[in-house]
Amino acid sequence: METMDRLIATTLQSRPLTHARLKYLAALAQTSEDHVSRLGLALSIASGPVDADWKSSRMRSENNLVDEINEKHLRGRTLFKDDLALWMALILKNQSPADYDEWRQVMRAHWERGVEILMGKNVVEGDWLRTIRACLPA
Repeated sequence: METMDRLIATTLQSRPLTHARLKYLAALAQTSEDHVSRLGLALSIASGPVDADWKSSRMRSENNLVDEINEKHLRGRTLFKDDLALWMALILKNQSPADYDEWRQVMRAHWERGVEILMGKNVVEGDWLRTIRACLPA
C-alpha cells in the first residue's frame, strides 16, 4: 500500500523528446497531453515488459520537432487517476518491479515507450483517427 501511495504522490519526468511528441499528438487529437499519456501507457503495457532504463530515440520523420523543449512533469495522480491498481496489475502480467523506485522507473519507461509507439503509428497513418484505429488489436 505504501508503494501505491508514493506512486500516486510522485511526479514522473519525461525526456524532452517525449514532451515534444506529447505536445504534437495532443494538438493533433485536440485533447490534453494527459489523455495521450494514458493512451501511450496502455499501448506500452500491452506491448510487454519494458526495461526500467528504456530510452526513446528520434525517428527520421521527427527532425522538425522542437529541440528546445523541457521535460514533461506529470503527477502520478494525473496519469493514473483512480486506476493505479489496474495499471499495476497489468504490468504485473509481464514483469515484477521489486520496490517503489523500480515501479517508478517502469511506469516512466512504459509512459515514454507508449508515446513513442503512438508517434510511430501516427507517422505511418498520418491523421489522428487512423492512428487510433491502428492501436486496436488486429
